[in-house]
Amino acid sequence: MQLSDLGQVEQIAKKVNFSIFELPPETDFSKFFPKSYHVSFEINENTGKTRRDITKAQIDQAAQIAHNKQKDQLYIVVEHAEALNESASNTFLKALEEPGENIHYIFLTSNANGILPTIRSRANNYYLKTTDKISEPPKADVDIFSLAKEYVSANQKTLPDVVEKILKHDKDDPRATAIAVVSCGIDLMYKSYLLRGNPAFLQKIEKLIATKDALDKNGHVKLQLIANMI
Repeated sequence: MQLSDLGQVEQIAKKVNFSIFELPPETDFSKFFPKSYHVSFEINENTGKTRRDITKAQIDQAAQIAHNKQKDQLYIVVEHAEALNESASNTFLKALEEPGENIHYIFLTSNANGILPTIRSRANNYYLKTTDKISEPPKADVDIFSLAKEYVSANQKTLPDVVEKILKHDKDDPRATAIAVVSCGIDLMYKSYLLRGNPAFLQKIEKLIATKDALDKNGHVKLQLIANMI
């Protein structure tokens, strides 16, 4: 969903439990909900360098604060949310299972695609009108994008043929091709959901994520490409 101006961020975030806002890179995220709990990069006092990720320990601490909350509204703001590392992302997903009453998680980012699809699919997602990121096609090689469109559109009858095309695209490394196609498909379905609001796209995203997870864990390429999408 699109925003007309930055002033809408706090108005919207107060009404929902979990929201993601993709804002211009120059935006000062610290100005939003200044009296709330913020999770962001930490500065190493010895080097003065910004740490590259947001860690599990930081999310654990935020979750503990949410758990101990009494009656007032609580706003937990994650700045540069694309920097959540894998363990931090998984910890946050567990926190979302029981978010608690009157708790609002607010992700601020300049790159929403850097946030795990499993997290994005559970949030209300917003973009400034000027960015129009939703209408942009996924960033991928032309052939990969074409295969991804065929893959997500395939039915039970046509799926085996599409999978064969994916496997033949690069016979030396079919797993890498398959992962690239599935990743592109996730992005394609995610943007389609934001544009049209059809819950069927969310169901397909879950299947694609399961496929990618299996491929990442060295599951049989052809079997996983077919079995998880039926």
